[in-house]
Amino acid sequence: MTDRRANPLRLRPAEEGDAELLLRWRNDPVARRWSRNTGELALADHLVWLRGVLASDDRVLLIADEIEENADTGPTPVGMVRFDLLDAAEWEVSIAIAPEHRGRRLARPLLAEGERELRRRRSPGTVLATVHRDNTASVALFRAAGYVPEADTDTDGFLRLRKAVVLGDG
Repeated sequence: MTDRRANPLRLRPAEEGDAELLLRWRNDPVARRWSRNTGELALADHLVWLRGVLASDDRVLLIADEIEENADTGPTPVGMVRFDLLDAAEWEVSIAIAPEHRGRRLARPLLAEGERELRRRRSPGTVLATVHRDNTASVALFRAAGYVPEADTDTDGFLRLRKAVVLGDG
């Protein structure tokens, strides 16, 4: 039996039925504030994007469910992590916590579980995180997880942080 206090999350592959949930998280004003694309998305556009992600071998989109002992309602989706292949040995990571679950310190275990799942599926090499320089929580998250800022990358308001994530890590 897994100690849910040590790892309260279980990742599962996203599916088309998660579209409205993912769109709600993506269109949340706080999430949009820190995004490279700050506009609100329509469901039809989001569905086109999601179907493309789900059909691609170069993308990994995972939903984090919180599993509570003796819960009658089943798992609760609390966030997502996505990895997009940039080239043969580099992935870009995106992470989001559901607005109603922010502040619960879920981002760190979600990122760690996502990296483990990426290693299980592929040999990732380097993972890139592109984070708005003023998003102190995200910058701190990635730095604490071993991501190192690249020099002179803050030209568009975003920092680029990298981490080697290889088979056998964690």
